[in-house]
Amino acid sequence: MIYKATMLIQQEMDKKELKYYVEEFDDRSILYAGFGIENGPSVRVQFISRDNDNDVAIFLFGLVNGVSEDNMDKMLNAINECNKKYRYLKFYVDDDRDVNVEYDIPIETDDNSVGAEACEIFVRIMQITNECYPMLMKVIWS
Repeated sequence: MIYKATMLIQQEMDKKELKYYVEEFDDRSILYAGFGIENGPSVRVQFISRDNDNDVAIFLFGLVNGVSEDNMDKMLNAINECNKKYRYLKFYVDDDRDVNVEYDIPIETDDNSVGAEACEIFVRIMQITNECYPMLMKVIWS
């Protein structure tokens, strides 16, 4: 089932001519939009809706994969710097030692703005990850 927020984001991405695709599941709908990081990998941002409210979970999984135990303290320090500079995006390391990025659109977001907000966050994620990626990779290669 495609939930309302997913459809509204889809409409706005069509207006802005952004490329994406949508998957439907029984308990959620996900809009995926990808981009390439300068001198880095191609990544996908996921916009996940679990009901017909406008709260949307936005994730970029695997910005950096498999941080070694030896580099974990340095990576956490680098992530902390990203989180201080970009306070509305959250960088974190998961149990697989991958660096991920997330953002949540609030439930009270209006139908008329949820698509535009999602597109703005998508563009900001592109800009911010392009800025932070070299700092994170410096940890890996040091």
